[in-house]
Amino acid sequence: MVSIQFCGGAGSVTGANYVIDNGKVRFVVDCGLIQGSREADELNYVPFVYNPAEIDFMIATHTHIDHIGRIPKLVKDGFRGAIYSTYPTQEFADISLRDTVSIMEHDRTQVPLYDNLDVDQAIAQWRGIEYHETYEVSEQVSFRFQDAGHILGSAITEIWVLDSEIGKRVKLVFSGDLGNVPSVLLRKYDYIAEADYVIVESCYGDRIHQKLDERKAILKQAIKDTIERKSVLLMPTFSIERTQDILYELNDIIENHSGNGLQRGKVGKIDVYLDSPLAIKATNIHAKYTQYYNQEARQLSKKDKIFDFPFLTFTESREESMTINTQPQPKMIMAGSGMSTGGRVLYHEERYLSNPKNILLFVGYQAPYTLGRRILEGESPVYIHNHPIENRIEVRRVEGYSAHADQEMLLDWLSHINKPKNIFVVQGEQDASQALADAIKDNLHFQAKVPTENEIITLN
Repeated sequence: MVSIQFCGGAGSVTGANYVIDNGKVRFVVDCGLIQGSREADELNYVPFVYNPAEIDFMIATHTHIDHIGRIPKLVKDGFRGAIYSTYPTQEFADISLRDTVSIMEHDRTQVPLYDNLDVDQAIAQWRGIEYHETYEVSEQVSFRFQDAGHILGSAITEIWVLDSEIGKRVKLVFSGDLGNVPSVLLRKYDYIAEADYVIVESCYGDRIHQKLDERKAILKQAIKDTIERKSVLLMPTFSIERTQDILYELNDIIENHSGNGLQRGKVGKIDVYLDSPLAIKATNIHAKYTQYYNQEARQLSKKDKIFDFPFLTFTESREESMTINTQPQPKMIMAGSGMSTGGRVLYHEERYLSNPKNILLFVGYQAPYTLGRRILEGESPVYIHNHPIENRIEVRRVEGYSAHADQEMLLDWLSHINKPKNIFVVQGEQDASQALADAIKDNLHFQAKVPTENEIITLN
């Protein structure tokens, strides 16, 4: 008998955590932080519903903190098995988890969930695996990574688990997070031909994204408007993938390599600051793995520094960051975190949010109860560092830069799987998950279910 328990990511976008058990082997897929509010943060301190010391190994689908952020806690609580991921995910995990420790250490309202010693132990247990290679953990379980196209190194995971009662293997497929097509940098997600059970994300399970030219046009217009106003363009950005996508687009907009169907001609001079140590490190890792790029980005990277262009400054140190405030306008500031839940973007929002001439451009999902969501919804004042700040900035949103597949893409990916027994819809707000489940039933005629938190389902 094989079972799966939905210990996180059921009915919510964040906190992905799934336990698979066949009576002889018990393993985990993802172990992410629960994000969105102070109440959500507190849930991360609640003991796991399973004993970490009894987990044999785990698989990390990709390196976003809502998928790996509780791994050091898992280790701290006794887990000593191998952690498997792709090689880029392994490298990103090291810098992302240490950045998370730094953020937690600066939050004096709570004791840190874990420290760098726990991260050291987790990284020591990490093992890199290439795409498309079948890896046999034991006679009970084998798995294979396919390209999810979400962020560099993100993986769809095919898992074969032996069910001794029926004498054959049950095949599970975890989508992880699927990429938005077409990606600026990455290849399209791989298709899967068959599965018994599919666990699919649904972050954007109830909507359709803007097209590539539309999202680039919105970015270009925001830059033009900022230059004309001699103001500030502020962009809360996710350090891994979203930042590199934007840098790639800015390289084209400012150096004007291709135009991509947009009106040709330079937008004018604007100083751009990447104010995020984590994003800077992640950009350097991206530059190492050009073999993971799509064909266009791979070809361009051979003749151009795709993450560099005139008037771009990386501000890694705190002192360098502080000098941004004294630099003349117009200027564009990219800083984490992407949902304004921490990091340097908070200092810039504190400074620039009350000026209606400035523009704040959201380029990704804003979870409920986050500061980003409150700004997006027009709440005023908002509280930053315990200070009330009037929210008068002009807010714009471009969903096309989301690294997540929309409903059409999710259905496209699922449609290539031959008659799965059931599809479990996870990692979305309740309405988005239910909308995708309904669309799966109506359009693909597959069984689909939105599991509940901690629900255990027997797979037979």
